[in-house]
Amino acid sequence: MNVFVSQYEIIILDFDGTLVESVGIKDDAFKELFSEFPTQIDEIMQYHMTHNATIRFEKFKHIYENILKRSYTPQLKRDLSAKFSELVFDKIIKCRYVAGAREFLDYYHNTIPLYLVSMSPENELRRILDARKLTGYFKKIYSSEWKKTEALKDISRIENKPYEKVVFIGDTYEDYLAAHAVEIFFIGRNSKKPFFDAPISVFDNLLQIKHYLDRESI
Repeated sequence: MNVFVSQYEIIILDFDGTLVESVGIKDDAFKELFSEFPTQIDEIMQYHMTHNATIRFEKFKHIYENILKRSYTPQLKRDLSAKFSELVFDKIIKCRYVAGAREFLDYYHNTIPLYLVSMSPENELRRILDARKLTGYFKKIYSSEWKKTEALKDISRIENKPYEKVVFIGDTYEDYLAAHAVEIFFIGRNSKKPFFDAPISVFDNLLQIKHYLDRESI
């Protein structure tokens, strides 16, 4: 077990683009999902790329009702979700880790409580985590059924720790906004998504973030 005292007593991690290099996989899958609409695909992808905090089901609904001008039914929701999962599941299981991700998890596991907060649906997320043997690292896993701000608040409540003792690591501006909304310290991981000059530290990988957190240790 690692023995040190950190100013942060809870670490919360995003998944896609933070622990695994899966961002491009999901973007490509989204494009393939709507490839039958070539005249609207640019608008669809623009919407998708600029709404990182929106769960996929809400994206599907918006695209069908506001871009394609078509009816969005419960059956269509199920079909699109199943097709999307089919497109991404195997690739996410096999894609590479962000550099230092496993070392980061091994280093902090059993020393500081680790939590996972993701926008993926629960069943899909847990299948991926189980297949990659990551589930056991996390004290609790939050999926798309939770808004990220509410997940962050719930973690602080569970641990009975003030927000200043919590750090959230994510790869999108929306992750930063969620942390900022509840006054939790945020560290960015550079997955090539913009942070729009947010006043944060951004690192290329988890090795650099680990060194940063170690430097902040007391």
